[in-house]
Amino acid sequence: MKGFGIRTTSFLILSFSVILVASAGTLNSYLNKSWADAPPIFGDILKNYYIKIQDKSENGIGNSPDLGKDSEGAGQSGSNLTDGNLGSGEDSEGAGQSGSNLTDGNLGSGEESVDNRTSTEATSENQLNQNINQTIETQQQTQNNQTVNIQNNVEMKQRLEIAISEEEGEAPISIEEQNRIESIDRDIVTQHQALTGPDCRTGNVLAGASNAEDLRVLTECQDATGTVMHTKKMDDGDYKFFLNVDEQFKFLVNEKNNEKTDGFLVVEIVPPDQGNGGVILPKEGDRVHVWGAWVTDKPKGWHEIHPTWKVVNE
Repeated sequence: MKGFGIRTTSFLILSFSVILVASAGTLNSYLNKSWADAPPIFGDILKNYYIKIQDKSENGIGNSPDLGKDSEGAGQSGSNLTDGNLGSGEDSEGAGQSGSNLTDGNLGSGEESVDNRTSTEATSENQLNQNINQTIETQQQTQNNQTVNIQNNVEMKQRLEIAISEEEGEAPISIEEQNRIESIDRDIVTQHQALTGPDCRTGNVLAGASNAEDLRVLTECQDATGTVMHTKKMDDGDYKFFLNVDEQFKFLVNEKNNEKTDGFLVVEIVPPDQGNGGVILPKEGDRVHVWGAWVTDKPKGWHEIHPTWKVVNE
């Protein structure tokens, strides 16, 4: 019996040892997995706990490790962690507020940008409308001016046609008016000297004029330059035109020219001179240089170059 009791005791000790070793192996595997999955702070606690168990296993069965301390430390760490997380939450709230302020600022900046862009577009549109309106007004003014010029030209041509035609039955100016103009002509003659040279004619300078008795000679040879305004071949064969003289020849016209021929000088080429090589029959708009006798048409009172024996284009 005594031998049997010893064997039984040995068998129990051996079984308990096997169970203890197996439990230690299982616990080791579980702790390794826990360290991998657990946060770093809890990993340290488990690691310390496992080391203590190992120490106890190597030294035999003893007191359990002081989990209270580790738990307390873990609690403190957790508390710190919680406080840290709370602090982080406060920071997050502050960040949220900053983000809210930033968002509001960005929205405000966006609204200002939209307002500025809208204002710029409105200014550009207004400027464009002003330019368009100004262009339209300029075009309308130009068209109006052109219309007025056309009307004025038509009216002037009508007046010139009447003046140049010397319609039958037109009454001459009064004798008193003729005498007044003659008095003025005498003063003019003393102020201007006749030309001489190859472009002048000797002898009777009124030869070929059909109305020589109506002409009073101011100078026997005079030249002039200007622009042809109106032309007409007369019934007596004369080629007649009005000349808008250049500024240096304005003295050749008088008040009756201003009154009846719009200030233009009357020029007439008699038939005998129309075939000469130095005489062209100009058309309206031509620039010409003319030579002839400077005279007063007494019944009309205006000044002429008549006859005109040389006409060339300028």
